[in-house]
Amino acid sequence: MRNPARKTLALLGTGVLLVMTACTPPADNRASRANAPAQPKPAASEAQGWKYQANLDRAVKFVLETQKPKGDWGYMTERPNDIYLGSINSLHVFGNASTALCVQGLISLPPTPEVNGAIRKGLEYLITAPDTPRATMDTFYNVWSHSYMLECFGIAMRDDRFKDLRARIKGRAEHELRRLLDHQSLDGGWGYYDFEQRTQRPSGEISTTFTTAAALVGMFEASQAGLSIRDHNVQIGLDYLERLRVPNGAYFYSTGHKYSPMWDPNLPRGSLGRSQGGDNALYTWNRKIKPADLQKQLDYFFKDHLFIEIGRGRQFPHEAWYATAPYYYYFGHYYASRNVLALPADIRPKYSDTLADLVVKGQYDDGSFWDYPLYGYTKAYGTGYGILILSNLKKAAGK
Repeated sequence: MRNPARKTLALLGTGVLLVMTACTPPADNRASRANAPAQPKPAASEAQGWKYQANLDRAVKFVLETQKPKGDWGYMTERPNDIYLGSINSLHVFGNASTALCVQGLISLPPTPEVNGAIRKGLEYLITAPDTPRATMDTFYNVWSHSYMLECFGIAMRDDRFKDLRARIKGRAEHELRRLLDHQSLDGGWGYYDFEQRTQRPSGEISTTFTTAAALVGMFEASQAGLSIRDHNVQIGLDYLERLRVPNGAYFYSTGHKYSPMWDPNLPRGSLGRSQGGDNALYTWNRKIKPADLQKQLDYFFKDHLFIEIGRGRQFPHEAWYATAPYYYYFGHYYASRNVLALPADIRPKYSDTLADLVVKGQYDDGSFWDYPLYGYTKAYGTGYGILILSNLKKAAGK
């Protein structure tokens, strides 16, 4: 074990598990697809006609003001007891993934000269961003940067505002896709650790359902932009998710957890932050999950929301009730917002308001959102998620 002052590892069962969450743009259906106390429920915005518009505007302002000169977001700063990196490559991973989330969030907004300029600057950065190959055999967080860059590029390539960048975006997207598929595990899923086997293609011993969901959604968005993805890779990934989905709607945390089905993280309350992503990936690729299933799981998400809320902002992974980890807080809410968009039109506004009420309570005075302190990328990835969530919910509300 390394010096605890340099890292924190969450030990769940047979191996060291989680560390970073990782995300997509708004989708109507499967074919398109300075810290401070929590803020009170926002007043209605007469100008926009949506009562959470002020929260969205503040998040956008934060992202626009914190974009760096080169077009990216976040810094390689360190805090006490930060997570295990594996190598310096992981910091580039967090930067690329955070930047992709912020760019995706900005693309989801109504166009303005300032927003368009920030998106273009961010895309230029991502096209030439540091490459993030697998740097060590046991730790490869780069699945997150590949997944979110792929998703972001898939959305950007379908946006006529940036058609002059399309060829260059496609070239980098194809590279990220190759990298992502190189990391697909032998069991069909994706993870970011392989501590015991350390095989050239990850063994899948610690494939995780939420990483697999993010990869599949990213691949879907890229496929909609015309990237060629072998159906075999998609289907074995979906097979993996289906195998690890429990009939009660929960998802086993990782491959090895299927042998401990009653362990806290595998129960519905422990799976709250991961179930929405798994369901969204299966629904998006038209695998068994229907809108009625999404509605049922959203109802459960709202009913027991306390059990994911209790983990938000904690320093150490899995210390909260039901082994909830903070870094899949906004991850889970992001995919929940995609699931709201997939509901029948007549009930979307109700579900949109319920989810928005929960999300805006976590916004800070500077407009940012964050759930887990991750080096200097904490507010960058969290606020990227926040903009995506609120943009999706605004659309679901018909605004």
